[in-house]
Amino acid sequence: MGMDVQTTSAMKRAQSAFDTASSIYVLNKEQISQSGATSVPEALKMVPGLIVRQLDNNQWAISSRGVASRFSSKLLVMIDGQSLYSPQFAAVYWEALNVPLYDIERIEVIRGQGGLLWGSNANNGVINIITKNSLDTRGGYTDATTGSQVNSDVNFRYGDDISRNGSYRIYGHLNNTQASKRESIYRDNILTPHDTKKQYSLGFRTDFTPSNNWNILFQGDITHSKLSQNLRAAVDETNRNIAFTENFKRTDSRLMARIDSRISTSANQMLQVSWLKQRGTEIYLKEDFESLDIDYQMNFIHNSLQLDWGLSYRYNDVVSKEGLLFNYDKGIEHLKQYGGLLQLQYDLIPEKLALIVGTKLDHNDLTGWENQPSARFTYKLTKKHLAWGAVSRSVRIPALLEYDYSFKVSGTETSKILQTTTGIAAIDEYRVATFLNGNDKVESEKYLSYELGYRFSDANWSVDFSAYRTDAKDVVVLSTDPTDQVAQFFPVQALLQAGKFTQAAQVLTTTQLNLDLVAVAEAKTDGLDLVFAWQALDTLNTELGYSYTDFTYDLPPNTIPTIGYDSINRQVFAKANYTPLNGHNILAVLRSENSSAYGTNSYTALDLTWNWQINSQWLGKLSAKNLFADSHLEFHNTNEAYTIPTYIDKSISLTIAMTF
Repeated sequence: MGMDVQTTSAMKRAQSAFDTASSIYVLNKEQISQSGATSVPEALKMVPGLIVRQLDNNQWAISSRGVASRFSSKLLVMIDGQSLYSPQFAAVYWEALNVPLYDIERIEVIRGQGGLLWGSNANNGVINIITKNSLDTRGGYTDATTGSQVNSDVNFRYGDDISRNGSYRIYGHLNNTQASKRESIYRDNILTPHDTKKQYSLGFRTDFTPSNNWNILFQGDITHSKLSQNLRAAVDETNRNIAFTENFKRTDSRLMARIDSRISTSANQMLQVSWLKQRGTEIYLKEDFESLDIDYQMNFIHNSLQLDWGLSYRYNDVVSKEGLLFNYDKGIEHLKQYGGLLQLQYDLIPEKLALIVGTKLDHNDLTGWENQPSARFTYKLTKKHLAWGAVSRSVRIPALLEYDYSFKVSGTETSKILQTTTGIAAIDEYRVATFLNGNDKVESEKYLSYELGYRFSDANWSVDFSAYRTDAKDVVVLSTDPTDQVAQFFPVQALLQAGKFTQAAQVLTTTQLNLDLVAVAEAKTDGLDLVFAWQALDTLNTELGYSYTDFTYDLPPNTIPTIGYDSINRQVFAKANYTPLNGHNILAVLRSENSSAYGTNSYTALDLTWNWQINSQWLGKLSAKNLFADSHLEFHNTNEAYTIPTYIDKSISLTIAMTF
């Protein structure tokens, strides 16, 4: 990553990555194009320190500085500053995120807190996918990919001018993905992978510059996905998890308009209005979610002082229908969130020492007012050396599933509830219907982070180092103490004591155990990230990275984590970008993952892509993924409800692209 690249995610205004008081990495358009990736999650595997684990051909677990899950709730993901956050799961549907990679300008990844600028649920990191101005995508582009896992992946884009002051592009995408190859075992049964995908999308973007002081952006897209997955759930009278397959559909749409205005040489303002709609049906949830976001921000510079302030408003319309495994108590259908931010940067020593302080204060319908202050500094020892530090507080507001929803999970054996046995297997081994219940007394999780970092940048090499500690309290966990509900089992115990075993067994079939989510735990995360970049030759750029995370819970008695558990995570990362001949490029990315958080073995995987610029119009790519790690599991966390992962296969693909 070049340290001189301009970023916007860390400060909500343009700033050099080198001068940023955050652990930031920028994935540029050249590497995205050369990677052979066909989706954003695949491209994110090129970011050192980011946790990217594949559950199957469609589903991903992605996070930073913590434990990843399919619905990672502490990582904020955006497209051009538009949040993709769903209040039901407090997460992102990676399988439905369909951004044309060839139209991405860069992906900015902040490892660490971003709550001051971006609000709740940016505790562990921020990913901002920034797309190209349509002025830079005039003309035509098309590509087609096929391979051992992809039947077909076809893209088309065309752009042109709109009068003298504007431009546009329209694009479409078709994807047809095969199922994984290797069968797995679930409860001694052979399980055939079902993780195919058929996806169709259309989108557009327009940009206008009426004058030197005004810029207007309007964009939108719609994606329809047909997916399949393997699941485990208690769907019959045994109340025991069984494996089955499901085909389901999703439709995701978004619109966004933004106006940027330069008020003067020292002041700018921005107004952004965005709309997001997600509709999907799975066996455990039928959802119809819609959100409207309005954001206003002003940046002002006066001598050594920079002032950023803004206001935000979000309205969520949530329609959830009870299903086979899901119901709710209050049936909350509308959520509002509003607030403001204030940030001051003052150069205590011009061009040497800067202090950045601020806070974001916002209100949500579930936990009320939340405050997220931050204090940061940068100290430039020389033009090539910079140290930075930060102390920041962030919150994660509960998702609706933690606040109001109830999910059926694998049943609990009677002997564990009664803490005794009868000697009758039909009773002792019977699984009582068990539900995980949201709790309207759940508070927001609070995170206090301490970070220190150092950067060095020279003409041919650079170093980026950061160390951190995060202390969390009011962490949501699951209460597993069945004695809290022992009274409802008195009738069963009375029948057992009377020797009426048949009647006792019958009563058990109409009894259920309710386990509540409670915000009573604490957690601690310690870690470091190190990235070393070296341009060894004019034709060779390399990166080496190492990340270490130690994650520990402090759990009250009779509670278990909802996601992950105590774990140590290590990642070794290497990337080489080599241009041996004019028109030829080879990109290699090596990842070695060692973690106790996911129930899998350590693995080392190499992704290799050869790019051949045949002529000014035609480009060919040959990609090989997961070399050295054929048929391996990347995620097997048993705390993840319903999910059954598949073995991730080695794959080969061929892409032909044309510009016109």
